Amino acid sequence: MNEPTPDDTMYAWHRSALLDDRTPRYEGEPQPGWYRRRMVKNGPWVPVRIFLTQDVDPDTGKLQSDEVLAAETNGAPSNPIWIWTYCQPISQEDYDALVDLHRTDAEMAATHASIDLSLKPTRPGA
Repeated sequence: MNEPTPDDTMYAWHRSALLDDRTPRYEGEPQPGWYRRRMVKNGPWVPVRIFLTQDVDPDTGKLQSDEVLAAETNGAPSNPIWIWTYCQPISQEDYDALVDLHRTDAEMAATHASIDLSLKPTRPGA
């Protein structure tokens, strides 16, 4: 079998997109990283993570099967191809803060409802 994709290679597109929002994005080619998206217009931001699943042999460090691209939207499995064009790259720290915000703020739980945050401003980590 092959070597697992190193993190540096795996997250190269994501790092580039964080530095330059003009980084080319191709439909049907999701890239591993941390993202946010809205489920509906004016809805709350929802955390998205796209990643490679890697079944690595602990003795040899080699892949035991092919790497598979996977995704989670707000903690639930999702199809990376279907969500890719809706995702905005964010840092891992911002992703973690958004995950925490969804756990602690009831307003953020209604991911399929529009909300007016100007009525009740919400800050990450507050």
